[in-house]
Amino acid sequence: MSSLFAHHAEAFIAIEINGRDYPDGMTEHVIFFALAATALTLMTYGIYAGIRDFRRWKRNPAVAKA
Repeated sequence: MSSLFAHHAEAFIAIEINGRDYPDGMTEHVIFFALAATALTLMTYGIYAGIRDFRRWKRNPAVAKA
């Protein structure tokens, strides 16, 4: 599935610079992998933070004071 996105990125952001199409094939792959790595990092941190916060809440649940 990731190869599908990498090979179709050019149609998504086709730009011409000095008469040459940009991004070229290798640049498309670098852009795609950078975006994929960023998304994976953010999702991993989100899962970690959710579990961390849940464990803190289970250890010391919030108590409403009247």
